[in-house]
Amino acid sequence: MNGELKIFSPSSGTFVKHFISTVQSNYDTNWSMNSYMAGYFNTTTALTRAQFKMSSGNIDSGIIKLYGIK
Repeated sequence: MNGELKIFSPSSGTFVKHFISTVQSNYDTNWSMNSYMAGYFNTTTALTRAQFKMSSGNIDSGIIKLYGIK
């Protein structure tokens, strides 16, 4: 599995925070799926942290990279 999450203006103290994401997943039955999602965090306070959780199992062998911090 790999993907990308873009959050627009996460440090804004005025507007809600919109996001878009795409995720590519491979399955053992020789097929893959590309998923797209968009939405918003309904808060006007700055986003200061993120938490990634798996619905089952764990993420011990995964890598999360953060880009675009100014």
